[in-house]
Amino acid sequence: MKKKSKKKSARRTYSAPALEKGLDILELLAGEESGLTLSGIASRLNRSVSELFRMLIVLQGRGYVHTPQDSDKYFSTMKLFELAHRFRPVQRLTSVSGPMMKNLAHQIEQSCHLVIYYEGKGHVVAQQDSPSERVLSVRLGAEAPLLDSCSGHLILAFSDEQERKLMVEKIPKHHRRPSRSDIGAIVRRVRKQGFELIDSAQISGVRDIGYPIFDHTNQLIASLIVPFFSFLDGSHPVDIKEAQAKVREAAAAISREMGHWPES
Repeated sequence: MKKKSKKKSARRTYSAPALEKGLDILELLAGEESGLTLSGIASRLNRSVSELFRMLIVLQGRGYVHTPQDSDKYFSTMKLFELAHRFRPVQRLTSVSGPMMKNLAHQIEQSCHLVIYYEGKGHVVAQQDSPSERVLSVRLGAEAPLLDSCSGHLILAFSDEQERKLMVEKIPKHHRRPSRSDIGAIVRRVRKQGFELIDSAQISGVRDIGYPIFDHTNQLIASLIVPFFSFLDGSHPVDIKEAQAKVREAAAAISREMGHWPES
């Protein structure tokens, strides 16, 4: 029994330096929209240029990083995002929601997107542009801070207390950290309403409409968001109240397809 315990302990403490270097590079570049040079990556990771050079060549060859023409900077690609979409729960969600989001965007002539929670923040996993000539949309893979976004409020409000505590602990340092009273106010308001409707914290003149999407276990799996803006020339055919009703219907329809049926 002692020998078995030692083997388990050895497996838990085993390290793979090359793999760790590769993961360090990917995690660093994922947060650098402007990219980094080889020396910049080495400096940030406190490693030598020589030990990272071959690793970057391999990652570039596999499509995880790239260097634009006439640039010496390395950028993260969308390959990790594509791999994440092969994960069955996300694949099922995006497959089900795609046609409904397209229909919603055409009904209200506004763009919409779907946000899931991961590691202290929201992530956009599906997006549909408005058919209008004037489009406001969020890119796939974009992050949504829990405290300062419509989707973040829904994630916090419809998670249980223990999950919410863990979420708050994982909020990145560069995102605003909420106080206990901030969270309490958000949870009470959003749960009572059943949705969120707030001014965008990022874009002036935009109202974010958001509704939760649940699965067959009645757990929140995503937030359906519409960044609503009005046209000054009055040409927009749908006002915000009508748009909100359509978003609610679409979120409920996606939830049903994911196996959720609200208790009567």
